[in-house]
Amino acid sequence: MNSPGARRVLATPRFVGLLATNFVLGLTTAFVLPFLSLWATRDIGMSSQKLGTFMTVQALSAIAISTLIARWSDRGVSRRTLLLFGSGAGALGHLGFAFVRDPLLLLLIGSSAWAVASITFAQFFAHVREHLEHIERAGVAVPLLMGILRACYALAWTVGPVLAAWLVSRFGYPAIFLAATAFFIVFAAGVIVFVPRAPRVAEARPTQRLTWGLGQPIVLAHAVAFALMFAAVTLKGLNLPLFLTEKLGATEQGVGTAFAVSPLFEILFMVGFGHLAALGHQRRVIVFGASAAVGYFAALPFITAVWHVYPLQVLSAAAGAVMTSVAIPYFQDLMPGQPGAATTLYSNALKAGSVLGFGAFGVLASYLGNTRLFWVCAGFALVTLAVVSFARKRPPLNGDDASR
Repeated sequence: MNSPGARRVLATPRFVGLLATNFVLGLTTAFVLPFLSLWATRDIGMSSQKLGTFMTVQALSAIAISTLIARWSDRGVSRRTLLLFGSGAGALGHLGFAFVRDPLLLLLIGSSAWAVASITFAQFFAHVREHLEHIERAGVAVPLLMGILRACYALAWTVGPVLAAWLVSRFGYPAIFLAATAFFIVFAAGVIVFVPRAPRVAEARPTQRLTWGLGQPIVLAHAVAFALMFAAVTLKGLNLPLFLTEKLGATEQGVGTAFAVSPLFEILFMVGFGHLAALGHQRRVIVFGASAAVGYFAALPFITAVWHVYPLQVLSAAAGAVMTSVAIPYFQDLMPGQPGAATTLYSNALKAGSVLGFGAFGVLASYLGNTRLFWVCAGFALVTLAVVSFARKRPPLNGDDASR
């Protein structure tokens, strides 16, 4: 690591504590999401259509609630308060999922407590960004440290799915929700210790800027394209566990291993792609990530054994590293001088894509089957690849290279 400022920050107990807290936050999702579709169909008895509807309503509720809570954040409510609110809701929501079996009650819990818990990721990363800019305004390598933070979150996914699979095999699906409840409690403890009480200055709302961005055809095209990519990822997340178990006879341990392979390589790709993007190859990295996604989704229908999916997860890792790491500054470059609006647009594209993916699963799963659903994912990713390959970015400012 070349940056003395970055080394100084990494040596501070507070930042180490934030990294550990972020790792625990990653475990709250890594223990649950890979097995959510299996739990819903096997334990609760949902059909593919009901599961798609269930997840769509939950995602829409998360968008509505996170938008409302974002207004509180804009008015200066402390990140600490919002994070404790979200972690408390997450603990209660996952506790409910461990014991409730009625789909309507589960939908109520999912569209309320789980929706509130969804704010924790964005609010935590926003707090760390503010913390870094405050302690080292002039010298710290903020993008590098934020990349380390994202890699730490991905690290939780290298161990979480495997441990969760072991819990399911020993104690059943309720165990993963109880584990997530415990992780939210630990996360809240980390927030209490490492996130200060101090209120923040209210932020300017990006509404007008966001509207301006969508008024630019190139920005709108990229927003739609990335929404389709996130729809493909969401659709795959629900479909892959069912495909592996129902078509290939995988156990929960096999599913957990499949989901754990990708984040391990994703951490390495984040570092390498971040370096290439910093050298001016940002657009080429985005094109490569989208190409990897197309190849990954197109290859999945042809696998005939569980182990075949493991090497393919390297392609998934390449795509994931680009879409979650390089994509944010890419959007910010599309809207120069408006980083807040650009990041909000990226976040909204992710949420809209999730809703589309859940809805597509509910509508198409029973008609196409698990295997052919991957072709839908490949089609979504192909649109993204076409946009980032052929759409020209806005004219460069201050002589910047537009070819990036």
